[in-house]
Amino acid sequence: MYATLTSPRSFLDEFFRDFERSAQPATFRPAVDVAQVEDGYVLRAELAGVPKESVRVEVKDQVLAISGERPAPQLATKGYRHSEIGYGKFERHFQLADGIDRDRVEAKFENGLLDVKLYLKPELGPRQVAIA
Repeated sequence: MYATLTSPRSFLDEFFRDFERSAQPATFRPAVDVAQVEDGYVLRAELAGVPKESVRVEVKDQVLAISGERPAPQLATKGYRHSEIGYGKFERHFQLADGIDRDRVEAKFENGLLDVKLYLKPELGPRQVAIA
């Protein structure tokens, strides 16, 4: 049946009991989707709340690195009862396949989404040559 509460204070204590375990602010690790498109791949990172100026995209050797920082809001709180939104610096690394053209990487940041376009290298194998 239903438990009997002895006071409003007991009710609040019981209500927030489960939240106490997760009261520490979470770290930020952006979610990423990778989609294959006709001429390569698009990597999309969800960066809501991250200023464009703090986002960095870098290709070194065969690794794509995305980094930046989502600043924590300046709220006048008495502490968090529950926190799932992560803040702080982040860095993600992705190993690029040999077929990716490292010299043709484009990035666009709009509405909290970072799209990184990775083009495939032109075919290096035999190709048909037109005869004039």
